[in-house]
Amino acid sequence: MSVSKRSFGTLQDGRGSSLYTIENRQGCRASITDFGAALVSLVVPDKQGRMEDVVLGFDCVTPYEGSIGSMGAVCGRFANRIARASLPLNRKVYPLPRNDGPNTLHGGLVGFHHRLWTGEAVDQNSVRFTYLSPDGEEGFPGELLCAVTYRFSEDNVLSLTYEAAAKADTVANLTNHSYFNLDGAASGTIYDHSIRIHASRFTPITDETIPTGELAPVKGVFDLRAYRTVREGVFSTEEQIAFGTGYDHNFVLDGYDGKSLFKAVDLKAPVSGRRMEVWTTLPGIQLYTGNFIRDLQGKEGIPYHKGQALCLETQFYPDCPHHPAWPQAKVCAGETQRSVTEFRFFRE
Repeated sequence: MSVSKRSFGTLQDGRGSSLYTIENRQGCRASITDFGAALVSLVVPDKQGRMEDVVLGFDCVTPYEGSIGSMGAVCGRFANRIARASLPLNRKVYPLPRNDGPNTLHGGLVGFHHRLWTGEAVDQNSVRFTYLSPDGEEGFPGELLCAVTYRFSEDNVLSLTYEAAAKADTVANLTNHSYFNLDGAASGTIYDHSIRIHASRFTPITDETIPTGELAPVKGVFDLRAYRTVREGVFSTEEQIAFGTGYDHNFVLDGYDGKSLFKAVDLKAPVSGRRMEVWTTLPGIQLYTGNFIRDLQGKEGIPYHKGQALCLETQFYPDCPHHPAWPQAKVCAGETQRSVTEFRFFRE
């Protein structure tokens, strides 16, 4: 195992960005930039041993500054949506920026995915990124010291450990927004991928993609407890699919107990034979099928289009501050919130 570091370009304000690459003895590797703590590339073998990059991304930091898709990045302070751009906390309501209609998405106008983190190699297979979010940033109360440690193993497990230490009561909902295509980033859409989500319920949404407050039993194309192709869902005429323009929904994971790592998702690609498992300690996962990818030029000039990849964002449920009975993202003063998510890769 080894960790290397190189320049990833210069930000508009003149600061330099770096790219860290963790490589194992098989030649598989994960590359992460300190801008947004974003996963830039992830190279793993297919069923014939051929190495390919299975995440979307860009060749340098410049497109990440302008990207609206949170490409590969760590989102926060509160990933996903908060309704009416208002945060209720300790009997007070904090106004937040409106950047998704009347709501707040992925931490506001300049979320963690658009911040330069501080990176350092921890050992031969891991890199740690830290970011200090000041009190009042994007309207959120309390100073919050955040860290995410990426670890890549000899058996092709990419592990992300999130930590959020609060100086005053606040919220933290951190996720990774990588776009996966297990047939390779240049292979076309993910509609023929098969997916299984270990969830008996999901959170239905309004036409503004805000949870209604119901924890509804999965049925129809939302019953993913057995393998189903992505195509079956995204081209469905169900109202919920229309609201999200495809899948853009949070699933209530069956294995959550507040502390243990459990399997949330199985994903497999028919052509390459690659298979991925998502394990987490968090209560929910957002399935997003790349519904708003619009004609981007990615790594090595590869064009990215709608449906070219999907995201599996482990999280507290969207808008949970407005639903006190749900698992909460609150972090009290002096406490550190910790969670783990793993992406495990195999080949058929």
